[in-house]
Amino acid sequence: MLYMENHIGKIIVSDNYLRQLTEQTVLQCFGVAGFAQPILADKLFDRRRKAIAITTKDDKLVISLHVRVIYGVNIPVVIRALMHKVEFVIEDAVRIPVSHVYVYVDEVVEP
Repeated sequence: MLYMENHIGKIIVSDNYLRQLTEQTVLQCFGVAGFAQPILADKLFDRRRKAIAITTKDDKLVISLHVRVIYGVNIPVVIRALMHKVEFVIEDAVRIPVSHVYVYVDEVVEP
């Protein structure tokens, strides 16, 4: 949960809301096929890697995404667009600055 306070009062933003907003934004981006599934090594060593991880650092959000992209798209362009769109949507919706958006391409899939 994130807490903000302004002249109107105290505002609470749930982690679930941020995760759903990020998920919808990512899935609407051109060239993104969806979120990557955990790999076998993660399951064997009981690592809990999530497709969307949202943390805070110095009162700013840090967002990490593990995605699958469609074969044939220009991956750097898609990733750059995805980073900017996620940052813009989150900052516009909750008025909390986003420090970094990290995007990891775990898989390239055929359309």
